[in-house]
Amino acid sequence: MNAVLRKIHGSFYRAIAVANARYRDDVLNLQAISLTYSTLLSLVPFLAVMFSVLKAFEVQNALEPFLAQMLQPLGADASEVTKKIIDFVDNLRVGILGAAGLAMLFYTVVTLVAKIEDALNRIWRLPRSRTWGQRITAYLSVVLVGPVMVFTALTLTASAQSYWLVERLVQIGFVSYIFTLTTNVMPFVLFCATFTFLYKLIPYTDVRLSSALIGGATAGILWQLIGTAFAAFVANSARYAAIYSSFAIMIVFLIWLYVGWLIFLVGAEVAYFHQHPSAFIREALPGGNGHRFQEWLALSALIEITRRHLAQTPPWQPTELAADLGVSSLDNLFDEFVRAGILLRSVEPEGIALARPPEAVPVKDILDIVSDSAVLAVENAGPAAHVLSRRDQAVQKALEGMTLRSLAGESPPAIVKFPQSAMANQAR
Repeated sequence: MNAVLRKIHGSFYRAIAVANARYRDDVLNLQAISLTYSTLLSLVPFLAVMFSVLKAFEVQNALEPFLAQMLQPLGADASEVTKKIIDFVDNLRVGILGAAGLAMLFYTVVTLVAKIEDALNRIWRLPRSRTWGQRITAYLSVVLVGPVMVFTALTLTASAQSYWLVERLVQIGFVSYIFTLTTNVMPFVLFCATFTFLYKLIPYTDVRLSSALIGGATAGILWQLIGTAFAAFVANSARYAAIYSSFAIMIVFLIWLYVGWLIFLVGAEVAYFHQHPSAFIREALPGGNGHRFQEWLALSALIEITRRHLAQTPPWQPTELAADLGVSSLDNLFDEFVRAGILLRSVEPEGIALARPPEAVPVKDILDIVSDSAVLAVENAGPAAHVLSRRDQAVQKALEGMTLRSLAGESPPAIVKFPQSAMANQAR
């Protein structure tokens, strides 16, 4: 029993350590602040575009209740903030803006979604984002299709309550309980669906639906729990009203915006680790994502690319190879080898391929690129440089004659992921 408790305690401690490391490495607090600032600039234009789209589908009346639900943690001030935002949207006349004004309106909206994509791409370790042409196409589904689906569901739920058959069924005790429970749970389900929709579509990579669902459910649960705590905080924060006077509502609104974006980013981290559990294992072990793992990753990726080359089959897709090796992205690694002239990005068929014959690629060159080793040009660099030089000479002698061709012939045909025991040994 004690051993089980120690194991649980150790796992919990490692999870907390990884969460803290990711929070610092991904600077989630700074990203949340950046998104809060972008939201302030883009909120009214974003809602104006959304309102125009919803009006075309005649579900625009659902915007205010949904906004009020999102701002519910603000307590009694939620209705006032919602009313002011809706008034801003109503006062924005899209028809009189002209072509330049309308273009600026859409640019502001696209910029907000681009900021969200950049934040998610950082979490997913993606080195590049979509081009502007790709963004316009991808963001149309986020800005246009997503709100219509959410608000249509809200409208149908509200209209169902007034349907005569539902009114009759509600009079039955058990059905009344089920209907009340469904109505109360529906906002939570819609929040989870919204988060899932964003996690699935916005990152510039293939996110599995199951991972997006796990991240969306996590963000939805955190939203409800932290929202309840925040509402209690607002209810007991009479001092803020005394200090900030009429600005108190704006201060509270800004704090909740920041907390909301932080919840969104935490849900994205959960989705990332669900899709790439090996990344969690590596980061949970001290040194599990260190130099030795990078060497193994580089050699394994190049061996698999070499096998495709020798078999004369279509090249690997970068995302496909990364998934088989249990990592989120290999783009940074591939960029290094492309610059070194070992790999190239093929267009037809699209993928990553060898730039020169595998027998002309020494293993020592690959390891040098990964370690970024450089010869010290300083005279009399001391005993430390002498030791490193002897180490390099020994490695070069041990690997003499080994090329990608020989490695591809020696290795087993199946991809073997970096063993956890090796990670543990490296951590010791």
